[in-house]
Amino acid sequence: MKDVWKKYDQTELTHSSVHHLLAIKTLRKENGYARSVDIANHLNISRASVSITVNKLKEKGFIAEDKNKFLQLSKKGNSIVNSVLSKRRIIELFFTKVLELSPDESEINACKTEHLISEPAGRKLISFMGFFLSDQKDAVKFRKEFKKFNYICESINDCQLCELECYLNNSKR
Repeated sequence: MKDVWKKYDQTELTHSSVHHLLAIKTLRKENGYARSVDIANHLNISRASVSITVNKLKEKGFIAEDKNKFLQLSKKGNSIVNSVLSKRRIIELFFTKVLELSPDESEINACKTEHLISEPAGRKLISFMGFFLSDQKDAVKFRKEFKKFNYICESINDCQLCELECYLNNSKR
């Protein structure tokens, strides 16, 4: 597990590339088309930057461009976008409904993590949220108990949850 941090860079697409794909989906839905200049305006970045990313996305088979320079998502690109949007939604729900963060804080954190979590982790989170938000007796009881619960570290220097020094006590400083 010591090399697990290296897996962060092993995602198929960068955060920026994913947002280019999301922009194409949004622009095509709103305007009926998406061009590189439209992506640049939508993301508020340079056209040169968009050009570099679009070329990489075309090479990897995530998007296609017609003779009029209109961009569209490939099946592979559309699949990534749908996956990211689903994970973003469920992560936002987790942050707002479970952790009770503000909608703005939830959106920011969901955007930071949406394309980094694996498909199995995303599916498990959807399952958890389905249970958590359900009207099942155990879920209702869990929500009530969780709302009342306040974790207090037993040992500041050797926290059972935080590995070394307690994060909760350090973050209060």
